[in-house]
Amino acid sequence: MDDQEPPIRRLVLKQKEVVPTDSVSRPGDGTAISVQLIHRQNQLAEERLAGAGWEGLPRPAPEEADPTGGSPAFKPKEVTPIDPPSFPGDDSAISVEGMLHRNRLAADESLPELIAMPQRRSSRRHRDFAVVLGVAVLSFGSLAVVFRHDLQIVGLATFGIVFATAILAWVIYGVMDHY
Repeated sequence: MDDQEPPIRRLVLKQKEVVPTDSVSRPGDGTAISVQLIHRQNQLAEERLAGAGWEGLPRPAPEEADPTGGSPAFKPKEVTPIDPPSFPGDDSAISVEGMLHRNRLAADESLPELIAMPQRRSSRRHRDFAVVLGVAVLSFGSLAVVFRHDLQIVGLATFGIVFATAILAWVIYGVMDHY
């Protein structure tokens, strides 16, 4: 008999091994990341460079230590103004109203010039639609009057009027441009 079941393979995921790379830092043990620790590491690196005889490299200017014990990078910078401050009545003072006025003048100058175009003539589509539809209605109506005893011809003439109106309106107003 061939009723043997094929062997079943069960797949199992392996346990993931976690290898710690750094130990957890505790407050006060000196390994916690802080601005002071980063500055201390930079200072030690500069001292190692000075001791290694790397005289050809440009060195940053030594910064003065802050008497409060903080980093000199965080002390307030002294700003020397280049231009003297302007006063409200001064011509060199920045005026929002003056800027707005100059911007509006520039916008008015950059507008395209208005050209007087001739008045557009009225379209003749309405007149042509009425004329052609009138001719179609008269022709189908005369057909219906001549054969008024045959109801099939009268029905065909009525259908012709409706069909001609729809097709003519679609062609003149939907397909054709203004003329």
